[in-house]
Amino acid sequence: MKANDTKENDMTANDQWNQNTSDPLGLSELEAVEPGYDGWAQIESALQAHQDNKRNWRRASGWLAVAASLVLVVSITLRNSENSIPGDAPSPVLATPATNLASIPVQENINALIGLSQNMEAQVKKLRQETSSMPAESAIYVAELEDLIAQVDNQLSLTPDSIDLWGQRVNLMLDLAQIYQQQWQIDYGRMASL
Repeated sequence: MKANDTKENDMTANDQWNQNTSDPLGLSELEAVEPGYDGWAQIESALQAHQDNKRNWRRASGWLAVAASLVLVVSITLRNSENSIPGDAPSPVLATPATNLASIPVQENINALIGLSQNMEAQVKKLRQETSSMPAESAIYVAELEDLIAQVDNQLSLTPDSIDLWGQRVNLMLDLAQIYQQQWQIDYGRMASL
């Protein structure tokens, strides 16, 4: 009988060892309790509010860029209309490109827009190189703007003296630069916070 008693004690010790290693604190014996407070709804609403706020700022900055572009186009157009009214209209027989007073300011405005467009291209190229990554929503917007710029470039190849097309190209380049500038500021803010 002593052998049987030892065997039963060994099994009990073995069972006890298994129980202690699988649940050493005895947590399986505790009764289930539901939490009284769930904070996930607040976290979700705060995250949604933050995302909505960011989206509103992006939209506002986009509209601000559009407004700035429109102010630029209107001021160029007003300047053009002020300069293109000659005091004495030359007779059609004597009009030549050198003496046509209306064509000189328009050409100057076109040249100014071409220069502005080239400067914006250089700025966008620099900002593109400095920007590390971009959210998908911004990347889609960048792709759409670049497609619109390509369409305007195609139209400019057909009518290179169109002040309206050059104005559109400058506006699109301003929008593109705005997106890259915002992303650069976000990246810079991340780096500065480290």
